[in-house]
Amino acid sequence: MDTSLMRFSYGGHVTFPVRYGWLPKGLSRMRQDGAFHPSTDVGDDLGLGSKMVESLGFWLKATGLARDAEGEARTGRVPSEIADLVIAHDPYCELPGTWWFLHLALATREGTIWSWFFNDYSERIFDRAACVEGFLQFTRTRAMRPASEAMAIKDVACLLSAYAARPGVDVVDPDDVGACPFRELGLIMRHELVRRYERTRTPVGLPAEAFLACSSLLAKETGKDAVSLRELATLRFGPGRVFCAGLDAVDEMVGKASSAMWTKGVVVETLAGERYLRATIRPIEHWLRDYYFRLEAGA
Repeated sequence: MDTSLMRFSYGGHVTFPVRYGWLPKGLSRMRQDGAFHPSTDVGDDLGLGSKMVESLGFWLKATGLARDAEGEARTGRVPSEIADLVIAHDPYCELPGTWWFLHLALATREGTIWSWFFNDYSERIFDRAACVEGFLQFTRTRAMRPASEAMAIKDVACLLSAYAARPGVDVVDPDDVGACPFRELGLIMRHELVRRYERTRTPVGLPAEAFLACSSLLAKETGKDAVSLRELATLRFGPGRVFCAGLDAVDEMVGKASSAMWTKGVVVETLAGERYLRATIRPIEHWLRDYYFRLEAGA
């Protein structure tokens, strides 16, 4: 068991979940200027307050759309390969698959509340206080700099505000000005009457390419050429954890991915009575490119 301490980062979001329209504004700014600078002037141009534009800078990096500029002559955040693809194929971030990939990048960002919740926190039904306590206990044993109670409360509040939706078809309240597109993924349900939250076990609308991207990441993390269905459903950074998918849902996705004509190099094998998925290990942006190309080819 790895007992080494991790470097954790807290806050950054300034308590704001990413809102509708924010990422397209940030992408447009990076395309226009070559980099995103969360300054007051940029905030005024984008119609955002100083705290909101700071939060937008955080979300661009956290979702894998931007990285810190390198070199003394460059500052701000510059577009990543994922951002280049989104700008080219979905500049307004309207496709659900785009958000599944952004969620994948966010949930596998080690040393954050997002990675902890989707990979290390095992409770399926929980309340806010239990989630805060779980995060505090984890950082106290695994983080080089444990979270304070105040910061844990803020991070958990932002996560739940970003993802938790009411059960049923009305996933996002149109009157909620702070609504976050991640709620539309339906990964966490908010039961208001009992003040509890529940993870889904069957993600709806998850593209096969996002599932394979996550499976590829798990194969890279474990150093295995083929990963069993049980490992896909239970291991950190696997689709079962990242996408809140149960074993049956993982089994179904493996079947769909292996039978699709457009998925190359994806094979399902059976060894000693257990099924294994073998897929080419590629970066997230390569799978995202496959997703966009498939949609465009079918249009």
